[in-house]
Amino acid sequence: MLRRHFRWLLAAVSLLVASVAVSQTAPSITFQSPSQGWNVFASSNPLPFGGAASIIYDASRLTQCRGNINANTPGWTITGHYQFNNGPVQSFWVAGFSSTPNPPAPSIPLNTRGDLAIWFENTSRWGCQAWDSNFGNNYHFNVQ
Repeated sequence: MLRRHFRWLLAAVSLLVASVAVSQTAPSITFQSPSQGWNVFASSNPLPFGGAASIIYDASRLTQCRGNINANTPGWTITGHYQFNNGPVQSFWVAGFSSTPNPPAPSIPLNTRGDLAIWFENTSRWGCQAWDSNFGNNYHFNVQ
């Protein structure tokens, strides 16, 4: 009888450990390349409140406004923008030139519940501007 209960207890502990490991995986939002079908998806729906979602953005989505300075320094920058529930707009570096050496990987703090809108802008030092915003509509995700 003890052996039967031990097996049940071992199975329950294994399930609990697996659940904790899955819940500790950092959330992410992926924006795939044109060759991958322009797919956009979150690692979970809704995104979990708290922590931060890493942004995985394929820079080949915004190829307009490109050009280099002195052959190897990008003269362009892709910036991500986001807002929660139509509130203030926040921004983060995604690709290209950054005035900050070794900028942090793109991420968004999930510190507000509700609607999260995201869009991207590519600008160049020559005045060019292009957008990735789902044909004029921002990408929306739910945070709970």
